[in-house]
Amino acid sequence: MRETPYRVNLEELPADWQRAAQQALPAGMLPHTLVMIPQHTQSLQKRRRFVPPQALGFTETGVLQVQSAPETSAPPEAFYINSADIVMLRHSLILLYGCLELQGSMNGVPVRMVVEYNTVGELLLHAALQQVLRQAYGPAAGNTAPKFAAETASQLQALEAQSFKFRNGLSLYALLPEERLLGFVWQPRLMRPVLRIFRRAFAPAALLAVTPQAVIAIEEERIKGAAYGWLITFCPRRRILAIDTQPLHTAQHVTVHMAGAGLALSHTVALDQARAAAWGALWNSCNEEIRAEVNA
Repeated sequence: MRETPYRVNLEELPADWQRAAQQALPAGMLPHTLVMIPQHTQSLQKRRRFVPPQALGFTETGVLQVQSAPETSAPPEAFYINSADIVMLRHSLILLYGCLELQGSMNGVPVRMVVEYNTVGELLLHAALQQVLRQAYGPAAGNTAPKFAAETASQLQALEAQSFKFRNGLSLYALLPEERLLGFVWQPRLMRPVLRIFRRAFAPAALLAVTPQAVIAIEEERIKGAAYGWLITFCPRRRILAIDTQPLHTAQHVTVHMAGAGLALSHTVALDQARAAAWGALWNSCNEEIRAEVNA
């Protein structure tokens, strides 16, 4: 049985799925990209579980999800969210495991979409996800013009010297084409002593990057051994209320607070003292630069 995602047309879905999709879609709106994610098993951190079938669609202004109901006798469920109403987006890519999570609202009602899929199908989603991010970010606060390409390339080269893996994650899956990278702070896995002779990780390796449109957090999964994936969290700058820090053992919790569309969300990354201070300075300087551009 096929387990990897594949493209379909709306008319190729089962009749009850078509009805559910048409009821969820805005009037006159149809998906330009529709990907069927068959039922499959996912393996993550030595655990295997069944994932029911679902379809993920992208219109010119939003995202559609159709899935089987938890009760087998119930009709399928369908949800739609306007990309402009997304407050936070998270995209996890760990070997063959992919998970896309969108949080926002539709008609004033909070919506949380979670779509798990085999990453063999990531290329089917890539361009559509970039469109969703552009709309979630809103009008560019600054510029994504080619004139910033050299600046971004220089930043990526500096990151590559610290972590080739995180450089790839940022450039391949997080930054939009021609998006300007203003700066970043990379943090290796944080360790603490145990019984004086052992060391144990208490926070994964992480990256905080800032562009005119977003704060992007990339983290490794929380495991003891080697980590092979990226957990990417996109925080649109127009949704950010504040970024604060709180002590965590010998480090700092850096928390991004977001709000919009009736939601209040947050995302936290652990940095050591020096890198937390560097992030604070970077964030303040980027805000001053954006304000100067707006007032110019």
